[in-house]
Amino acid sequence: MKKLVVGLGVASLFVVFASCKPSAGGECKENATSCDSPTSRFACIANRYVLETCKGAKGCKEEKGTTVCDSSKGDLGDPCAQANVTVCGTDGKTQYKCVEGKLAFVSRCSKDGCSVDDNGAGHCNDPFAKVGDTCKNDSTKTERGNGACNEDFKSELRCKDGKFALTEYCRGNEGCVPLTTGPWCDRSVANEGDDCDPDKEEFARSCDNSKENLYTCVNHKLTRKVHCGGEGKCYVRQYGQDGFSHYQAECDQSLAKAGEECAKEGQAACSDDLKDKLMCSNGKFGLAEACKKGCLLRAPDGTPFQCAENAAKAISDTPPKKK
Repeated sequence: MKKLVVGLGVASLFVVFASCKPSAGGECKENATSCDSPTSRFACIANRYVLETCKGAKGCKEEKGTTVCDSSKGDLGDPCAQANVTVCGTDGKTQYKCVEGKLAFVSRCSKDGCSVDDNGAGHCNDPFAKVGDTCKNDSTKTERGNGACNEDFKSELRCKDGKFALTEYCRGNEGCVPLTTGPWCDRSVANEGDDCDPDKEEFARSCDNSKENLYTCVNHKLTRKVHCGGEGKCYVRQYGQDGFSHYQAECDQSLAKAGEECAKEGQAACSDDLKDKLMCSNGKFGLAEACKKGCLLRAPDGTPFQCAENAAKAISDTPPKKK
């Protein structure tokens, strides 16, 4: 009879100890005093236990009646405690962020991989993603801010329906540049039929690969082709604005043929044989003036596209400067 009583006492103690073990969502005032495993613990967040992954080099350690967790590394889907904190993947090549209690994919890391700073946060040099990688849109960021450069750094991805999808090709010399505000795409060079944005001049015109022609935007596709017959051909003008580098395709049409497609209404040019002055009207170059002595790309007084006889007359009609 005594043995039975002892047995019941041991069972009661087991129930008490078992009920004291932390569990996710349980009430708490401080972190668990023992590790749940060598790579996890229960952290006390807002008076509730949250399972936290400790896959950093130091793992989970019990010190002075509490636990210390190295949460600087983890794997996709691992439980986490601190919202929006970034960590490195255990492979050293990915970056994750704590979203709704789980580590969510942010980006892959090229070059030096993912590094951990003194505060345990993960940082990625030249981040990128691949088509099909999981993603989650952050409502505090723009659509571009939720995007990424593709693995080739020559195209741009956007987060759509929880997956990264290819949206734009970045065929310019700069390719796709990863910035903290999102990928920046050099679209100054394009193939015929690439997408374009008629409302943004930078994305409404692009050079072809030969740099001999310029494509312009028609119905959101780069389909209209104009020849750049001037010495500069089709070139890219780079400028800074709003903290970003911009890459604007420009077409030198200082020399052209009558009847040829033109890029800018009202633009003057000389014929490619330098005999006539042309003018862009209704999308085509037409004869503006037949020049008896040829067309000057730049007259002596600095004005462009003048018939030589008119330039000479302008000089002769200019009164001499008083001494």
